[in-house]
Amino acid sequence: MVNLKHRVMDQTRRQINRRLRIEICCVTGIHNHEAPGDRKFNTVDVIMRDRPAKNDKYRFRTDVIVPPNYLGGHCMGDTRSPRVGDVVVVLFYADREGYVLGPAWSWAEYPVCRPTPYDIAKKGGQWMKPYQDEWSDFPEEPYPPIKKPYCDRWFHGPVKGTTGRGRDWARVYDYCQEGDATPDCSICKTIDSIGRDKNSWDKVYSHETESCEAPSKRRELHVPSGSYLRFDSETGQSVEYSEGCGHIRLGNATCEGTKKGHLNFNPQGTIDIHSVHEEAPIASEQAGTRVIVVAPEDSSVEYAVEAKDFESGAYIRIMKSGEIIIHSPTKITLDAPLVEETHDNLTSGDNTIVGFCSHGGCSCP
Repeated sequence: MVNLKHRVMDQTRRQINRRLRIEICCVTGIHNHEAPGDRKFNTVDVIMRDRPAKNDKYRFRTDVIVPPNYLGGHCMGDTRSPRVGDVVVVLFYADREGYVLGPAWSWAEYPVCRPTPYDIAKKGGQWMKPYQDEWSDFPEEPYPPIKKPYCDRWFHGPVKGTTGRGRDWARVYDYCQEGDATPDCSICKTIDSIGRDKNSWDKVYSHETESCEAPSKRRELHVPSGSYLRFDSETGQSVEYSEGCGHIRLGNATCEGTKKGHLNFNPQGTIDIHSVHEEAPIASEQAGTRVIVVAPEDSSVEYAVEAKDFESGAYIRIMKSGEIIIHSPTKITLDAPLVEETHDNLTSGDNTIVGFCSHGGCSCP
C-alpha cells in the first residue's frame, strides 16, 4: 500500500519532470544571426530522439538557446552553431523552454581518432548534409564525413607518466590532404603525419619533438605551392636543408617538387639571396645568381660581399681585406659622362694595366 509520503514524492517527481527535464535531441534547423535587427540569437530547432512514437506531436522544439561561450559582449564572442543532424543534450524548463547543454556523441557521428587520450584534436571542415526521413529523423549511420577539413593538433607523445618526447603543435588550414583522404584521421600519429604536398600549415616542434624529419624547437610555415618560411633554434636531424641553430630560410616554389629561389640567414649572420634552390653552404653553391653578405665571424669564404652569376662566371667581390674585385669572362663597360678616380691621399696613386691600352685624347701626365 502506498503511503502518503511516497505518494507526495511521486507527485513531486511528476511535477518536476513536467517542468524540468533533460532530453537527447537532434538539430533540425539553425537560426543564426545574419544581419542587424533580424532578432535571431543563434538558436536551433530540435527533434527529440527518444520519444514514444514517430509522429509524437510534441517531438519538435523551436528556438532552443545555444549558449555563447565566456567571451561575450556586444558584437563579440566565439560564435558557433551545432550542425543539422548533430546530437545535443537539451535541458527543458518551464514545460517548453529549452537550453542546449552541450553536444553528445552518437553512432552517427564518430569522434576523430587520437593516438593518446591526452592528445588534443580540433577538426572542422565542409559539412555534408545527412539523410533525413519523412519524420525528420536521421536514421542512416554514420553520417557522411566532412570534406576539406582544417585542424588544430597537439600531440602529447608517449604516455609514460614522466616528461619526455612530444608536445608538438600543428595547425592545418584549408585543407588537410591527409584528413580529406582519411576522414577518421587514424593515420595522424605524430606531427610528421601531416605532409608537405599541397598542404597549408603552421608547425611548432617542441623542445623534445617526436619528429623524425625536423630538429626540436623548429617553427615552420608552409603553403600549398611548396613555399615556406622556416626558423631553427637547434641543430639536429632534418629532412629539409638546415644549417642548425639560428638558421632562417624563406623559399618559394610552384609545387613541392619544384622549389625556386631562397633568402637564407645562416647561424653566423651571413645573408644569402639566391635565384635557385640549392641545399648547400655558401662556399659550395654553384648554380643560378646570388647576392651574399658575409658575417665577420663566417670564415668559410674570403670575401665580405659578393654578387655572382654562376652561369657566366661574372662576379663583383668586396674582400675582407678591403680589396674590390670585378671579374667578367667577356667585357666590363663603364658608361658615364664622367669617370673619376680618387685616392686616399688625394695627390697620388697608381694604375696598373696588364696588356694594351687604347683610348682617345687625354691629359695624362
